[in-house]
Amino acid sequence: MDWDWEKSIDVHGKALRWIVMVLFAMAGLVSGAVVETLPRRVHRAILHTLIPAEAAVRRLIILATRVGMTGSHDMTWEGPGPRKRRGKGHSGGGKRSGDFVPAFPLNDPRKPVGPPKQKTAPGKGPRIRYLDEPFDPSYDRKVPMPDDPVSAVRLCLRLLALKAALDDLPAQARRMMRVLSRRKRKWPTPLRRGHPPGHRARGKEPVDVILADCQILALWALGEREKG
Repeated sequence: MDWDWEKSIDVHGKALRWIVMVLFAMAGLVSGAVVETLPRRVHRAILHTLIPAEAAVRRLIILATRVGMTGSHDMTWEGPGPRKRRGKGHSGGGKRSGDFVPAFPLNDPRKPVGPPKQKTAPGKGPRIRYLDEPFDPSYDRKVPMPDDPVSAVRLCLRLLALKAALDDLPAQARRMMRVLSRRKRKWPTPLRRGHPPGHRARGKEPVDVILADCQILALWALGEREKG
């Protein structure tokens, strides 16, 4: 008896939508809006959950290709469909409009190969002082504080792309089918080897449990597709 893929998509999709709703509330986002800055602590807290949530949605899309979704209740597969060309306002080289939402990335970010590169920041020169010299605060490096404002534009765009992917899984499934049907593609599989992005060995948060379940089901779905 085959696995109930539709039930898995429905259960995990509802849980991920609840997580995305919480992230939107943390960022103070409304539909289509972008927040310019956020406190550093809020930015890190959102990113802590956003990375595994993106990986879980990516695996949920793979499950949708296994089912062949074309609608919220219709599971009959109609093929990948024609590709739509994007204009300048929707391409990577065009200007971003106010209501622009980037495409959700279908491939896991790959780990860099080789030893990590050491990043060295240029210093302020030799710190030569005299005893009778007044204190110069420019010599002291600023320590990052939790309430410092940091840019949140990229983070908000990732949240909007994640919500758009969850709202229209059939369209994302058709995108994934086009990626999997290409003979010459950059990566043999959308999933990277080893643990998924955002994996935490002892993670007990809801997003950790969802990601672990979706990882197993996505690997199973890809194996079934290769057999078929």
